[in-house]
Amino acid sequence: MDNIVLKAKNGNEQAIDEIVSQYKGLIRSYANKFFLVGGDKDDLLQEGMLGLFFAITNYDETKGSFPSFVKLCVLRQILDAVRSDSGNKNKPLYNSVGIEEIMDYEDGGLTPLETLIEKEYFAKITKLIKTVLTSTERLVLTLFAEGYSYDEITRQTGKSYKAIDGALQRARKKLQNYLDPEQF
Repeated sequence: MDNIVLKAKNGNEQAIDEIVSQYKGLIRSYANKFFLVGGDKDDLLQEGMLGLFFAITNYDETKGSFPSFVKLCVLRQILDAVRSDSGNKNKPLYNSVGIEEIMDYEDGGLTPLETLIEKEYFAKITKLIKTVLTSTERLVLTLFAEGYSYDEITRQTGKSYKAIDGALQRARKKLQNYLDPEQF
């Protein structure tokens, strides 16, 4: 056993893998005895693995057996993680929400309130378009909003340029009458 530990201590990956596979069950049994708020068993397993690697790198064969040293290092590492997690300094973070969850930088960095207002305003406009505009005005407005030119809209709808322009102007006027002009 000391030969494998010495190889692992010198960076031999095969020896490290052999020790890890031998002590994986021990680490799992220690990790299952504890709980991290906001964490999971994998976090404790990782802490146990850190304890095992500490044991490999710091083992001194003149001071005791390797299995005893591994048990001590793994248990201490897991206990330290649990203690630091349960300390008062982390309590405010237990129910916190990460900034990534509330900020969507790809949508222009809107705050949650701005996003909500934008969604409500969009829903209001959508409802107005469905209830106030005629089917022709809705179609022309939709095509124009999608980026089609007047010529393309005339080809798709079969209506004249003047009819397309009139429908679009009526749609704009109706929507402006129902919505706050400052928001346009």
